[in-house]
Amino acid sequence: MKLPRNVGLVDLAVATVVFVLVVLPGREMYTSSVFKGDDAAQFAVALAEARTLAEPSNGAYVADFARQLGEAGHVDWAIEVAVDGASRAASSPTEWRAQLAASIAYVDRLQVEPALDYANRALTACRAMRDGCPTWEEVRMKLYQEHLHAGVSSGIDPRVDPKGFRAAGESALRSIRLKSSERERDAVPSRPSAPTPAP
Repeated sequence: MKLPRNVGLVDLAVATVVFVLVVLPGREMYTSSVFKGDDAAQFAVALAEARTLAEPSNGAYVADFARQLGEAGHVDWAIEVAVDGASRAASSPTEWRAQLAASIAYVDRLQVEPALDYANRALTACRAMRDGCPTWEEVRMKLYQEHLHAGVSSGIDPRVDPKGFRAAGESALRSIRLKSSERERDAVPSRPSAPTPAP
């Protein structure tokens, strides 16, 4: 069989593929939600995503969405959402919230160096935004950053030795333990004594 000059093998291959696509029926496709859990949990994730899409420069919404993703077990998405949100929320009063969310998401994945970097950024942004960052949030962030810094400075890999990393981080923080002596515990009754019955 001799093909006309205008038709080649590539043309026949394309015609065959088109013919097969037209003649064969379409395949059924099934989908399911990536997020496990009940309807309320799925709705919470969807609501957090919708808020982030509606107001992409709001660090509080970014932090909430990243937290929801992290709790659902999607740590990679949480990191991506928080890092992108932190860049979009730059110079907004809630920038520090998105940066802190990125740090927490990195910690969930045990990547402590980028977590420390974002914790430092969040602390700097918090201090720069006096009106948008309450003092108690700054103190909480400072404790978190010091704990993380001490762990990273120790050189311990949290994937290999998580308890050692935690102990190194806790060594930078002063803990106060209150102990009462046995005499003081005995002197203070734990509950009121029952009244003596009348004869």
